[in-house]
Amino acid sequence: MNLPLVLYVDDEPDALISLKAGLEDRGFEVATAPSGEKALEWLASHEPNLILADLRMQPMNGFEFFQQVRKISKFSGIPFFFLTAVDDSLARRYGRTLGVDAYITKPIDLENLDTLIKEKLARK
Repeated sequence: MNLPLVLYVDDEPDALISLKAGLEDRGFEVATAPSGEKALEWLASHEPNLILADLRMQPMNGFEFFQQVRKISKFSGIPFFFLTAVDDSLARRYGRTLGVDAYITKPIDLENLDTLIKEKLARK
């Protein structure tokens, strides 16, 4: 049985390590990237079931990364969640306007995230 493949993009190394371990403990295969640019390189040869991305990254922020991913036709339907410390109604609304599937604020509740991912993948 293939495990669902999740791509997690965050420029914070500790966040990458801890969330990767937490999701792997819950039955996901997790690939990580330290920037939107590196994630786009990875996506050139891989196809995840779901993408998680931080908003505050440099030089490409999460909104820009999301828009780049959506330009690639084979990824237009892949669920995409923002995981961010930015708890701002304007950013949340902008994410919804762009079409992001979920906007989750840090610190991450792994049980909740696990449930959201599984529900989204079941509906896909």
